[in-house]
Amino acid sequence: MFGTDLCPNNLCQFYSWCYAFLPQGEWCFTMGLAAICWAIWNRRNQATFEFKKMPSPFEIVFNACMHLSYWAGLLKGERRVELERGAMILKENAKEMMRICATAHAGDAVE
Repeated sequence: MFGTDLCPNNLCQFYSWCYAFLPQGEWCFTMGLAAICWAIWNRRNQATFEFKKMPSPFEIVFNACMHLSYWAGLLKGERRVELERGAMILKENAKEMMRICATAHAGDAVE
């Protein structure tokens, strides 16, 4: 699903991954990376300074989607639509991954 079996582990691989799976969205790769970094930074601050545990790693993805949707509102025309669509696709893929993980986890508990 959406290249999750080939996740990047460095910046060069990130851009290669983006070109492979999002060939039409080159202009928004950096915005996506910034949204993920910002979400990780905010979550790290919550854990460090507010002692809040993260319920799920998916929280970071959903937070990044929120940032992308907000930033899309600052754009005009086709770019706005593309970024909103990208945020929605990312959110839907994260939801599907959550379902898969929950199903796998529920199956482990039964055995």
